[in-house]
Amino acid sequence: MILIHEAGHFLAAKAFGMKAEKFYLGFPPALVKKQMGETEYGVGFIPLGGYVKIMGMNREEDVPAELVPRAYYSRPVWQRVITISAGPVMNVVLALLLFFVFYYQAVPNYQPNTTITSVQAGSGADHAGLKPGDKVLAIGGLKTSDPEQLRAELRSIPDQTVGIRVDRNGQILNLSATVGRNQDTGEGLLGIVFGADQVGTLSMPIGEAFRHAVSDIGFITKEIFVAIKSLFVSEQSRQDLTSPIGIVAVSSETLQMGWGIYIRVLGFISLQLAILNLLPLLPLDGGHVLFNLLEKIKGSPIRREVFERVSLVGLALFGVLFIMGISNDIQKLMGPGFGINP
Repeated sequence: MILIHEAGHFLAAKAFGMKAEKFYLGFPPALVKKQMGETEYGVGFIPLGGYVKIMGMNREEDVPAELVPRAYYSRPVWQRVITISAGPVMNVVLALLLFFVFYYQAVPNYQPNTTITSVQAGSGADHAGLKPGDKVLAIGGLKTSDPEQLRAELRSIPDQTVGIRVDRNGQILNLSATVGRNQDTGEGLLGIVFGADQVGTLSMPIGEAFRHAVSDIGFITKEIFVAIKSLFVSEQSRQDLTSPIGIVAVSSETLQMGWGIYIRVLGFISLQLAILNLLPLLPLDGGHVLFNLLEKIKGSPIRREVFERVSLVGLALFGVLFIMGISNDIQKLMGPGFGINP
């Protein structure tokens, strides 16, 4: 995803005639590099991002007189803005493509089962000793593997005590539970949630898949901004913050659920990468876009000292967030892990 992001900057710069001097996956210094034409391609030693060096990004850079017209700062503001924005745009396009493929070929098809995935605290199931992972074999005199029949049986016996047979790791247990009552409907309520098994995938027509993919872009974008806001007001949101460690862990777990869910998660991460990079903070892409627009309004370059001081504020903020994410991930590695559900 970072490679595609940096490729966006690189291709846009080349399209506008700017000189792209370096294109790295990872940050310098280079582990491997090769000069091809006027660009040095390489793999950086620090695997936390990507790097494209466009001549003239720094106004104090010593640019040969004959190459000044090709320097970044010599190009019109609209070309500079497009070049900077091209990275996040590529990530949005990638997310859209991954979401489309998910809906077109890889929507998981689940079949409900009778294995309990969660037990409501204080419910009849909780008091009876039912636990997540228990497989319900029978309720009262009803023996079936159809979870809907079991639900119907429970709904029909509010405020009654019923025998429940379960398989717990190969051991058959006979438990007794008092069925509660749903206050809204009056139906029986035990306080358990059944799980589901994936039994293949479903596909959608091209047009419908594309509409769902576009809808996901809009919905997830909105949720990301809500999550960003929550970082400043919610302790739980700060505890949920993750780092590259968590990204790798979650990606690995979702891969085990199937390639469809995996590419959907990658699409989500790619969209996050795009949106975060467009925030109007230096040294993010959005900060560069903002400063280019301010220079256009001002009619003259902004002093380097101002640029550097604003960059320090942005770097400090993201440094704090990075440390919080690393801390959260270490605690998860030492504790409950990164368990996720489909």
